[in-house]
Amino acid sequence: MAAAEDTASVIVVDDDPRIRAACEDALTRAGFEVTVVSNGTEAIAAREQRRFDAAVFDIVLPDIDGVELLRRSREISGEIVVVLMTGFASLDTAMEAVRLGAYEYLRKPFGAWDLVRVIRRGIESTRLKDQNTALLAELQRANAERVENHERLAEKARSASEDITAFVELGQRMGEGGDLEETLSTILSAGAQIARARSGAIYASESDPPCLRGLIAQNLPERYICGVELPLSEGLLGRAASTGDPQMENDLLAEAIAGDRHLGYLGVQSVLACPLRWDGAVHGVMALFDSTEGGFSEERLHLLQLLSGQAARIVATMERRRREQPSQTVGPEEFVDLADFL
Repeated sequence: MAAAEDTASVIVVDDDPRIRAACEDALTRAGFEVTVVSNGTEAIAAREQRRFDAAVFDIVLPDIDGVELLRRSREISGEIVVVLMTGFASLDTAMEAVRLGAYEYLRKPFGAWDLVRVIRRGIESTRLKDQNTALLAELQRANAERVENHERLAEKARSASEDITAFVELGQRMGEGGDLEETLSTILSAGAQIARARSGAIYASESDPPCLRGLIAQNLPERYICGVELPLSEGLLGRAASTGDPQMENDLLAEAIAGDRHLGYLGVQSVLACPLRWDGAVHGVMALFDSTEGGFSEERLHLLQLLSGQAARIVATMERRRREQPSQTVGPEEFVDLADFL
């Protein structure tokens, strides 16, 4: 529908040239762009070629009556103000006109001002309706965006709560004591919870020969991890250990997973590998497998790195004890306070 500052267009259809001329003169003087035709066929052809903001149809026409012309006009475009005029009003015709969406029903003879007033009112009404429709659509869009933002914030709050719970539970378990392997298993369990992973493993770095040796597994058969040696020169986990850089891959078909024999053997679909750094060296890798959120993220990686230093100290201690005095257990001084990495 034409905006207020635009020139609204009106088509007048009447077989009486005097009526056409009178309507054209009145509407033109009122500032409308007017097209006049003498029958329904010409009116339909004009409607198919361009759009009009309003239409004035005589009900009695030589080829197509005004009510049928109203129906066909609605089929072409519903966004038009239609005014019907007749010298022979009937209840049935009026009811049919209203059913088909006529805006007004004028009985001849009518004054020029009456016609102009009705057309102006109809166009303004339709313009306001269009504005209300646009405003409603904007409000619905804004409301949908607000709901989406609320759900996003709620999800972040839920995720943050789970992360905090994981750290708190880790601190409680570590405070209960236990041997090195149990403590490392506790850290791996917390890492899997924080990273939203279905399973995981921790590997220790060996120097002779250079390789990763599996230490513990989470939700994986131990025979697939424990004691398994992986060359540092091969695979995604070896790359994490040899470069000291975290590795993340969420594409099952990527070469980093599809071409990795160890990962292929485990049958994992996504991997997040965090080097265990401590005292200037990489002591192993914490690997989390199969994200439960459709893929690992940098945010998950950052949280996982909070645990890597503690895990690195334990792995380094375990390896030293394994070489020197395997029966010793670690003392409290070997651990850092959780507050240091929370």
